[in-house]
Amino acid sequence: MAQLEADARKLVEDYAATSPYKLNPDSKHVDKIIKALAKRKLKNEFFYCPCRMLSDNKEMDAKIICPCEYHVKEIKKDGICSCDLFVSPSYKPASVI
Repeated sequence: MAQLEADARKLVEDYAATSPYKLNPDSKHVDKIIKALAKRKLKNEFFYCPCRMLSDNKEMDAKIICPCEYHVKEIKKDGICSCDLFVSPSYKPASVI
């Protein structure tokens, strides 16, 4: 499992380094998503987005392999993707009350 987590971390860090997005500044949340990605890879063979349901249709499910097809629109709209993994460069976390 440790190797899968390392692979998931490399995937998301490499993507953040080459995309217009960055990782959520909340490193504990990023760690949680990385663990969830590793579990999905172990169980389902791919790093499927942990915030999306699998359909058991490989073609449909290919759209939710991290980084999923939907993250660009979500970040454009909200500054952050549904998993809260990738954020826009201008993202500012909500302040804690």
